[in-house]
Amino acid sequence: MQKSKLQFKIPACAEASAGRQNNLSVKFSHFTLSFCILIFTFSIFPLFVFASNVYIDASHPDFFVGDTIMFSVRVDSENKNINAVEGSVLLDYLAESVSLIDINISGSKFSLWPGKPLPSASNTSISFAGGTPGGLNSKDAIIFNFVLKLQKAGQITLAPDNFSVYLNDGKGTKDGVRVKNLVIDVLPKKLDSRSVDDWNDVTSNDKTPPEFIEAITSQDLHLFDNQYFVSFFATDKDSGIAYYEIKEGDFDFVRAESPHLLQDQSLKSVIQIKAVDKAGNESIVTPELAPVPITGIPYKTYLIWIFVTLVILVLIFWLWRLRATGLKKNIQK
Repeated sequence: MQKSKLQFKIPACAEASAGRQNNLSVKFSHFTLSFCILIFTFSIFPLFVFASNVYIDASHPDFFVGDTIMFSVRVDSENKNINAVEGSVLLDYLAESVSLIDINISGSKFSLWPGKPLPSASNTSISFAGGTPGGLNSKDAIIFNFVLKLQKAGQITLAPDNFSVYLNDGKGTKDGVRVKNLVIDVLPKKLDSRSVDDWNDVTSNDKTPPEFIEAITSQDLHLFDNQYFVSFFATDKDSGIAYYEIKEGDFDFVRAESPHLLQDQSLKSVIQIKAVDKAGNESIVTPELAPVPITGIPYKTYLIWIFVTLVILVLIFWLWRLRATGLKKNIQK
């Protein structure tokens, strides 16, 4: 006896409905994915489009062996107010093909230098950290300059590296940063042509002496065992400061760095400080004497005086109560 087999057939309308649901599900997934990608793109869009740009430029289109070129490291803040920038510039070149002649802050928009631009021991990088009070908003603000003498033909890559730019918002907020390398091809020297020398142009045209910002004689409990010293700082907008010298009384000028411990602690000698720029211009000032700081009363002394005062007040109150009680008894009698 054969068993009957039951077969169920899905209605055509149900199949069509399932197909439409699948299509809707696929379309919804595509929409969700596209929406997420759009949100992510817009979330990072400002970081790339409105990030500060750091780049390096020179005032020459071509470069030849024998040229001495000044390169400027610049920042475009993309219409934002920034107040600090730090990082380094990598100098990638063949051995003995380049000489680092100078690093200066001529024309820089940054006046505070927690870390002045300094080269590595191998002259293959320059690191710095600079700031500006009040901030700046610029498309081509100079951070610092460096001068290279091109000695051999070949390719040179100048690359901003590990840069940080900070917004002038009082919070130390880091801005996004985009960097652009400068790649130059140094060509063989042209016959009967004069080599370019940017650095000579700067120093030969610099006729302005340095300007002192600070020159003070003072003492501090935490410096030089509270002995007198001088602190000083000068700026030069053209070739930059080369060095400082100091003179006490009839002695000759000697090289010095700030702060400088004075030899004559009696302060009877006339003190002179000289700033010399890289073009040989100089300025000389006599430092001012800082006001003598008022020595504060130690914390323990304050506590002792407070305790003594409280004891005296308690005694006065006790004597007053004792006297008041005695008078009251006399009146009752």
